[in-house]
Amino acid sequence: MATENRKPKTENHLFCILTFGCKVNQCDTVGLSQELIAQGWQAAPEGTSPDLILVNTCTVTARADQQARQAIRRLAREYPGTPLWITGCYAQRDPEELAALPGVQAVLGNREKARLAVWLAAFPQKAPRIEVGPFALTENFQALPAPLLPGHTRPRLKIQDGCEHHCTYCIVPQVRGPRRSLPLEEVAGALEKLAAASYQEVVLTGVNLGQYGGDLNPSTDLAALLRFLSSRPRPPRLRLSSLEPQEVTPALLQELAGFPGFCPHFHLPLQSGAAPVLKAMGRDYTPEAFRDIIQEIKRLFPDAGLGMDVLVGFPGETEADFEATRSLVASLPVTYLHVFPFSPRPGTPAAEMRRVPHQEVQTRAKNMRELGQRKKRQFLEAQLGKTGEVLVEGPAARAGMLKGLSANYLRVLLPGPLDWQNRIIKVRFREIQGEALVGEVQ
Repeated sequence: MATENRKPKTENHLFCILTFGCKVNQCDTVGLSQELIAQGWQAAPEGTSPDLILVNTCTVTARADQQARQAIRRLAREYPGTPLWITGCYAQRDPEELAALPGVQAVLGNREKARLAVWLAAFPQKAPRIEVGPFALTENFQALPAPLLPGHTRPRLKIQDGCEHHCTYCIVPQVRGPRRSLPLEEVAGALEKLAAASYQEVVLTGVNLGQYGGDLNPSTDLAALLRFLSSRPRPPRLRLSSLEPQEVTPALLQELAGFPGFCPHFHLPLQSGAAPVLKAMGRDYTPEAFRDIIQEIKRLFPDAGLGMDVLVGFPGETEADFEATRSLVASLPVTYLHVFPFSPRPGTPAAEMRRVPHQEVQTRAKNMRELGQRKKRQFLEAQLGKTGEVLVEGPAARAGMLKGLSANYLRVLLPGPLDWQNRIIKVRFREIQGEALVGEVQ
């Protein structure tokens, strides 16, 4: 939303959404956009003043809260008089704090996202309004519209929300509520709609995707969902978002191995390779169990892309603990790492624990990121000479080239016409450019 050369408002209501945080929040934003459009609103073109600004917040760290507050104050200055509606996890956690910020007209909790049409019917409102309700113990999944937005080639379909693991550093269960799942038939129906809209790949996502189905009646699981979907209309490729290690069961892996169009890409939050640290974190697995899971994945999917989250500097982590983590990661066939220095989240048990000195945390994070870069390079080099199917996402910055994503989650550049966008093209990987592969069309 540029502030220079701003165009006048049009007759139709215009909206803009600013999103912070995780892939699930991004998925929610797509659903909110769809709901606004269904109610007759239009996305504000670049340089146009919107009639409503919706901010979808994150609260996973205190820094995330600060970033949201800064953005809200900036928007209030740049768009004086434009109503700011705040939603998301920060809104769920502390609505009163957000309602007191300049320009804020309404604060809507995570449960209220699915009721956006109700609040739009009363637009505009004049006084700050807080609509944040507590989660019930048996909360139902609140589905947002299927993510049918132009220009998106890999929509994320949220099929699960909430978490019941209660890791000691994480506030997510408090702001996302208990686990809840989209029923099997509704998942299948949404995928059929996305296939009819010519999408070639869909990413099934959730706050804790591996807990899918446990709340449904009758109870089910992710492996059963895949069996249910295997013979039903859907896009050619299906990808899973992050899975907790203990939920990657042999039954799930066997189902994925036989599932047509499954993208062999797994993202698992390791967090630590030291047993004492995992116990202090409240993580329900051991380093040895994690290694066994990775070995089974590589046995069934030899070219699988493997991403991992690592949290360094957790309270009580010794140098030996960090070395155990570094050694475990170094021994595994990792494709990429997401490294997070520990950041205390007020309201969680870990925030009260004795911390590792800040400089030591930063040094460990730097060390782990360098290891991640080496592992990424090794994986890219191992792909040279192989062929793979690439979903073309659009033009690349390099003239005459397209960019796309391989099934095992590698960025790929390839030559070809623009009308190849949203098509799956078979390519041979011949060289590395930065962190991407360059392919030739087969």
